[in-house]
Amino acid sequence: MLKPEFTVRRIGDRYDRAEVDAFVERILATVGRTSSPALTTADLRTVAFRTPLLGAGYSAEEVDDFLSAAEQWMPDRPVAGQAPAGPVAGQGPTGPQWPSPRFTPVRLREGYDMMEVDEFVDRVLATVNGQPVERPVTAREIRNAQFSPVRMREGYDVAEVDMFLERAEEWLTGR
Repeated sequence: MLKPEFTVRRIGDRYDRAEVDAFVERILATVGRTSSPALTTADLRTVAFRTPLLGAGYSAEEVDDFLSAAEQWMPDRPVAGQAPAGPVAGQGPTGPQWPSPRFTPVRLREGYDMMEVDEFVDRVLATVNGQPVERPVTAREIRNAQFSPVRMREGYDVAEVDMFLERAEEWLTGR
């Protein structure tokens, strides 16, 4: 695995370059098995970098994409059919599985676009249940998730979706 080169930005979403560089070095050491203690996939999903108040930083989107991709190289990466540790709601064909939420549809008040929520929740559940997913969800992505509001057509109850997102972030961070 080669050390990535990130775009340096002076404005917009960006991360502190020194913090990112130090964390990338830890990833490279873990993958090369030259570091102890090694990083885990949970570390990749929960890392938080400061945004430089003034000055340049690395593109947050590029760093987040790299961290998602780096999960496949980690020694403790989730294996299909292997559920994360913690309480489970049911038993699936491949073992314990985190529960799939059911949200109340609303029409006369503001709700979240159902298709957007369903697609995101599918990625979240695949990530926490250790199933193959093209782009695993990170805790930061859950924290920053935004869905289109809908009115006068069916959508999901906003409070229920927000509560699920808080719980899903806890699953990823292990809190």
